[in-house]
Amino acid sequence: MSKILPYQKDGFSIRAIEIGGEPWFVGKDVAAALGYADTVNAIKQHCKGVVKRHPLPTAGGIQDVRIINEPDLFRLVVNSALPAAERFERWVFEEVLPSIRKTGGYRAASPVRLVTEAARAFPPLFRAARLLGCDKNAAAIAANQAVMSATQVNLLQQLGHTHLEAENQEARFFTPTELGQMLGGLSGRKVNLLLAEAGMQAKRGDEWEALEAGQAFARIYDTGKKHGSGVPIQQVKWSSAVLPLLRKEDVA
Repeated sequence: MSKILPYQKDGFSIRAIEIGGEPWFVGKDVAAALGYADTVNAIKQHCKGVVKRHPLPTAGGIQDVRIINEPDLFRLVVNSALPAAERFERWVFEEVLPSIRKTGGYRAASPVRLVTEAARAFPPLFRAARLLGCDKNAAAIAANQAVMSATQVNLLQQLGHTHLEAENQEARFFTPTELGQMLGGLSGRKVNLLLAEAGMQAKRGDEWEALEAGQAFARIYDTGKKHGSGVPIQQVKWSSAVLPLLRKEDVA
């Protein structure tokens, strides 16, 4: 078992240790660095890994402190409201982890390592999608799909989610069937045709895809399901603000 390794930079301060070829972090350090006021509750609420404690020297003597693995560190990052959380994430993945690998064993091939490799690949892919013009929701889905293609790891599922919520929780988005109810009981099929007629979407194979004119009204959701080929099934939902643009008399 390796000794505890302290890391500090730009106001961040965490301690890490390599156990059994995997990096572990003092949970309280990570939660505090990410701005959680109640570090104990943050770990209980967001960390899903097996509870592990490690003896560390403190001002009060040797105490067992809770340590967390990489997936749980990533969960704390994702759920942090701290503006500097992304900077913390980059520091950990670009400097701290490479340092641990250089000084310790940090072997590959374990399930935990596969997830952490996927987590490390996600941020640059997400940033690339944002630069290409995707909103945060669409960028997260695109990055997750790219990660799945490269690593076979679905980070969305690893984080306990089956779909992504709309960015603005006050703005609801609806399926074509739900929009149909607002239009007097039209079917989802008819609403899809109305959306296409209005230039909001187009059929791509068996699925509908929002066009440029419709992107301001649409959000893409990961349903948590897959096609027979293994490709994730996505669903386009729409803001009710699109309704005035639809002419229901055009569809019988």
